[in-house]
Amino acid sequence: MQNWLRKGNFAGLLTISVVLIVAGLGLLAVDRFRKYTLLVDGQTYTLRTLAFTPRQVLVRAGYNPVEADKVWPDPDQSNLSFTHVIVSRQRPVTIITPSETHQFESVELIPANLLHEVGIKLFPGDKLEQGGVLVEHGARLEAGQETVLTLHPSKHIRVTLNDAQYDVYTQLSTLGQAFTEAGIELSDKSILSLPIDHALAQENEVVIRTARPMVVNTPSGSISGSTAARTVGEALRDLSIPIQGLNRSQPAENASLPDNGLIDMTLVEENLAFETIETAFSNTYTEDPNAELDTISTVMPGQLGLVVTRTRTRAENGTQTASLTEGPWKASDPVDGVLGWGTKPVVRTEVVDGETIEYWRKVTVYATGYMPSSQGGHTGTASGTPLTKGVIAVTVPWYRAMKFQRVFVPGYGYGTIADTGGGIPGRYWIDLGFDDSNYVSWHDWTTMYFLTPIPAYIPTVLP
Repeated sequence: MQNWLRKGNFAGLLTISVVLIVAGLGLLAVDRFRKYTLLVDGQTYTLRTLAFTPRQVLVRAGYNPVEADKVWPDPDQSNLSFTHVIVSRQRPVTIITPSETHQFESVELIPANLLHEVGIKLFPGDKLEQGGVLVEHGARLEAGQETVLTLHPSKHIRVTLNDAQYDVYTQLSTLGQAFTEAGIELSDKSILSLPIDHALAQENEVVIRTARPMVVNTPSGSISGSTAARTVGEALRDLSIPIQGLNRSQPAENASLPDNGLIDMTLVEENLAFETIETAFSNTYTEDPNAELDTISTVMPGQLGLVVTRTRTRAENGTQTASLTEGPWKASDPVDGVLGWGTKPVVRTEVVDGETIEYWRKVTVYATGYMPSSQGGHTGTASGTPLTKGVIAVTVPWYRAMKFQRVFVPGYGYGTIADTGGGIPGRYWIDLGFDDSNYVSWHDWTTMYFLTPIPAYIPTVLP
């Protein structure tokens, strides 16, 4: 009896437990059958269903999330208190850059983060476009939509301005445009390592030195200006007073600009004075077949020799500080020249005393006259021709070279060299023959023309 009672009690307890469990599960089911709010890619949906996990709710709504989706709360964790499920689904993303295109899927909605996923770092000035519209780097994109972003990277300029460095980013095309955009103002004295209209590449580097005031003290006064130069010499050239010749500056030309902006100039003038003494050269003579008879040509010109004394003086700011005389020394030796006696006779025609004569030589001579009575009545001549008008006497050397040559003397007429005489030392001399009846006294300079034909022998130099 007791054993039965024990068995009956156990069965009753088991039944009661089952009933209670079933009742509890029923109550739980009734509790979990509730209204759920789903926020999927920003869109709100509601449904009433029985679910114990967020995934069950989503499956009941017709969507089974994949691993890359973002689901809150955890889709597979039992949660008896949740009533909202938030889902961000992955979608296709395309990022286009000037050099490459990236295609992937992501749930990320911030443009900067999307670019970060493919290793692209955004810099100031970079532009992003979506469908031709600019997109802010940190703006939130529309969820659930395919995303196509075009990157327009900015040009980077590393600027060194008076030894300080700056980074400038721009979409503009030239250096000047970028400086204007960045508010960098330059004077006309500023020095740039690149021209202001330089076309920008993706990476650029430019060094800028801006002008600073400078005063240069010179003997004639002070000159003020501004310069972006690094050294004293560059600054002086910039101010249009470069160091020339022996001039010097303090600080020195290759020194850096002084902090006080002051430069002192010393004007140095050095003069050289030359005293020259010429030494004469000699000439030798030779026959020149290309020069006209009785003319002198220069076959080789002579050169004077020079003896030189040099005096060097030095002055600083107008005051002489040194003087040095050097020499004398022989600068050059004289070089003898060579003159040519013309040997080429030239036939010419001339009207003299109304007579047209053809001659090949004319000589200025001193003429005298003689007649038989002046010779003691003797009419003999060196050639044997009786002395009469037309007989002309010359010195013995001329007679030997010119015997029987026909000539013409203005005021006398035609004649023939047919006699000799003593002559007058130092002069070309002729003695004009006359008869006693027609004698004319001569004591004057005149011209004697040697008439054609040209004889076979011609003395190059008259003896």
